[in-house]
Amino acid sequence: MACTFGSPIAPTPYATPSYPSAYPSPAAYPSQAYPAAPKYAAQPKYEESYPDAPAKYNFAYEVSDAHTGDYKSQSEDRDGDYVKGQYSLVEPDGTKRIVDYSDDGYGFVAVVQKEGTPSYSQPKSAYPAPSAAYPSAAYPSPAYPSAAPSYSAPAYKPAPSYKPAYKPAPSYAPAPSYAPAPSYAPAPSYAPAPSYAPAPSYAPAPSYAPAPSYSPAPSYAPAPYKPAY
Repeated sequence: MACTFGSPIAPTPYATPSYPSAYPSPAAYPSQAYPAAPKYAAQPKYEESYPDAPAKYNFAYEVSDAHTGDYKSQSEDRDGDYVKGQYSLVEPDGTKRIVDYSDDGYGFVAVVQKEGTPSYSQPKSAYPAPSAAYPSAAYPSPAYPSAAPSYSAPAYKPAPSYKPAYKPAPSYAPAPSYAPAPSYAPAPSYAPAPSYAPAPSYAPAPSYAPAPSYSPAPSYAPAPYKPAY
């Protein structure tokens, strides 16, 4: 039985199927109209003004804290360039420092005073000492042997003595002797270069008269044409 094979059969082309869309296109929705944004009047600009006037103020404060031991105060008055004030504080040694200061526009002046006697004792705490909330437990005292143990010092062997053996210093051959540097004859002296006569000067090139100008050639009328019969 014989079989004959031909060329392969080309596949049949199919068109891409189209399916209906379940959602309408954006063009199918009506555009929503929004009201225009309101227009507001421009807000006025406010600028802070600082009058050029001399400074004038006064203040005072006082701190009295028994728990921390912080005692201090200060008062000050100013009118223009004139300043006057006082501050005081209780220092750690128990003394009180008082400073009177002033400035009349020509320099700061301070007068320091000390009141009281320094005391370096431990300051008393403002809080009561805590009381023992728990009774101390009674434990039996431990029993230790009355006689201390005796130890004998260990016997060590004496350290061995070493005698280092040094080799004798090596002997080097004497430094070689070199022949003296050779002496050369002085450089020869040459005769000076010869002097040559200056280059000759030539007369300037002659000047010629300009070429004459000629009138243009005359223009003639064309010859009349006579036909031949």
